[in-house]
Amino acid sequence: MKSLKQALTIGFTGAIAVFTASYFGLPTWVLFMAWVSYSLFGTKTKTAFLILIQQVFGILIAMIIQYLGAFLSETLAVFGFLIIVLVVMIGVFYISKLKYLNNIPAYFLGMIIWFGSNSEIDISILLLLGITLFSGYAFAWINVTISDLIDSKTSIIMNI
Repeated sequence: MKSLKQALTIGFTGAIAVFTASYFGLPTWVLFMAWVSYSLFGTKTKTAFLILIQQVFGILIAMIIQYLGAFLSETLAVFGFLIIVLVVMIGVFYISKLKYLNNIPAYFLGMIIWFGSNSEIDISILLLLGITLFSGYAFAWINVTISDLIDSKTSIIMNI
């Protein structure tokens, strides 16, 4: 019975998430990348917030790579892009040594989201991706919260 309740919870939460993303024109795949991140990196609110921040930084880093890579490629051909990637990745490594910004995979997921969006650099795209990431984390949190609530109610009933 517990599995059925969890399946229904994730099913309904996922359906509402997809409806919401579609209704507001949010990229559903980004929403689910956030949901997966919430599950992979820990379901604590503080941890999720820190991972979200690092993913947004990853998006910004990818935007910088795209912009500066294109700029340097005009004079250095393909080497311009490679030099920027080299320099920026060294920077990401050292940023990851900071206490709260220490999750390299989170940065890379942000970069994947940016490059996967196949967009031109624009603040509106950054906002769209940021809102979508936040929404994905919110739906993942809602799913876990409802599942935990159902589990606690079920265990109380079983103990009576």
